[in-house]
Amino acid sequence: MDDTGAVLAENAHDAVTNVAYPKPLDHCGNPQAEHHSMTSKTKRTLSNSSASGMFLQPETHPITEDQLVNEVRGIYAGLVMVEKKCREIDEQQSQSPDALTHPQWQALIALHRTLLHEHHDFFLASQHPSASPGLRRLAKRYAMPARMWRYGIHSFLELLRHRLPGSLEHMLTFIYMAYSMMTLLLETVPAFEETWIECLGDLARYRMAVEEVDMRDREVWSGVARYWYNKAADKNPDVGRIQHHLAVLARPNIVQQLFYYTKSLVCVQSFPSAKESILLLFNPLLDRSRPVNDRYPAAIVALVSAHATLFVKASIQQFVELTEKFVSVLDSYIARSGTLFREQGVHMVCSNYAAILEYGQEDAIIPVEFSPERTQRLDQQEVYNSSRELWKASKREILRESPMLLQETGPAKSDSGFSSSEDIVAHASYLSFSTLAVILQRVGDKNVLPSVHVSLAFLWCLAMNYRAMLPIQAYVPWVRIASFLNTLIRPDIDMERVENEEFPHPEPGITGQLPEDFLVRGHMWSQLYYPKDFFSSCTAEDEERSIEFPSIIVPRTHRCLWLGMRIASVSALTCRSMFLLTMWCQVRALDYI
Repeated sequence: MDDTGAVLAENAHDAVTNVAYPKPLDHCGNPQAEHHSMTSKTKRTLSNSSASGMFLQPETHPITEDQLVNEVRGIYAGLVMVEKKCREIDEQQSQSPDALTHPQWQALIALHRTLLHEHHDFFLASQHPSASPGLRRLAKRYAMPARMWRYGIHSFLELLRHRLPGSLEHMLTFIYMAYSMMTLLLETVPAFEETWIECLGDLARYRMAVEEVDMRDREVWSGVARYWYNKAADKNPDVGRIQHHLAVLARPNIVQQLFYYTKSLVCVQSFPSAKESILLLFNPLLDRSRPVNDRYPAAIVALVSAHATLFVKASIQQFVELTEKFVSVLDSYIARSGTLFREQGVHMVCSNYAAILEYGQEDAIIPVEFSPERTQRLDQQEVYNSSRELWKASKREILRESPMLLQETGPAKSDSGFSSSEDIVAHASYLSFSTLAVILQRVGDKNVLPSVHVSLAFLWCLAMNYRAMLPIQAYVPWVRIASFLNTLIRPDIDMERVENEEFPHPEPGITGQLPEDFLVRGHMWSQLYYPKDFFSSCTAEDEERSIEFPSIIVPRTHRCLWLGMRIASVSALTCRSMFLLTMWCQVRALDYI
């Protein structure tokens, strides 16, 4: 089994009290069965109803608040007792080298099954429709979902995992049982839907990890885990932990792994543990004594190796050489990749921009400008107006303080490592915008439009905060951006929508979200790009989102041109007048065709 099961998230509170075991919960009503005599009139009614094929509804009694409180109190008492027993046995067995017999494994499974059933009863009672708000809050107050996962499932799974292969049969039995319980909770206790979805993804990932014989079965469970994690990401797109789960599932696609690992580090809610996990991807590439798997194209190996060198702050010279190698073969790689580059290009540029953000380091220069405290304080129009005024007021200062880089020769090579944030941002910008420059050369290639769109969105978010743009603006290939955007102008482009300050929403009948939007959302910098509730109208499943319909080309082109106009309208960059003048001339020329 690989290390997949060892990186599952844990976050639970400890609340153990030694109390008596309760009676089981009858969550449907009064637990005492009551006998009611039937009057002759009732009997005649029942007889008539039976004759007509209809039956009277059974008489029920609504449960009172006091009954619910007593039920929850009793269930919790028994739950804590079973939880304590599970914790003690799991801890004891994890430290014992002795193998367990088949009956002992069965007894442990039965014990943990009992704990899960106690949790199920607790949730049904505390979340009962008749429960008071205070009673409903108990599950969250005592961290019941996290405790159920930690002590009822995860600890035992880890015990089983460390006893493989002898415990395989029992581990499969327990995974299937726990999976069934989670699906039941997903249906019956929707208040904690997000937790159940993520737990289902974790269980599917465990099932995938233990499958070492049937690779088809392993791939099926990998798809199941990915399905649940994508649903979890829909619920919480800003949470880096979920992106980390997707990174683990991305093996052996190293570009996709790089994307999800780096995204987990620069999400609005960063997942710092990914700094250790990403080394599982980087270490084999950093070890030059080990041959690199030749199934990966040279461009891919060079890109991921460059990120590895930058991440661990190794030799600057080695980083520059890897970047130059990647850039030299990128154009031919894009040509060979065809439509696959639509998604892979987005993975590449997003990973590059995560490097500019210094992979979410606490002392990073730029990420502080995208903190939630800053981005959520004002609405987008206020941010835009404020940024435009700042650019105007600070134009001379910005151009004077902007770092200068000769893009023709690249940065100076040095045997020393990266010693400061300025070094990291400068070289990450060199990698990012050298990549973008190659992509922009492929005029007419629709497969590069998604990565161009994402790059312009990143620059637009930086432009709305000129202090964030300062360290990188001299590296941006502004002339190539202007030239590329001018080639997108066609008679079917609605220039009024492009010039409008409002976000370009598509025509009726066309989906509002582009495939790359779902990859971009959650990045800390993207908070300034999308309007509020932009993703709330999406009903497409994960598999459908990556489908490229012909109708997507027009809204994607509108987005690119709109972003170009927005960037030019606020920045103090010299390419602004060239882009606006050239575009204006072409539009006017089209009026006479």
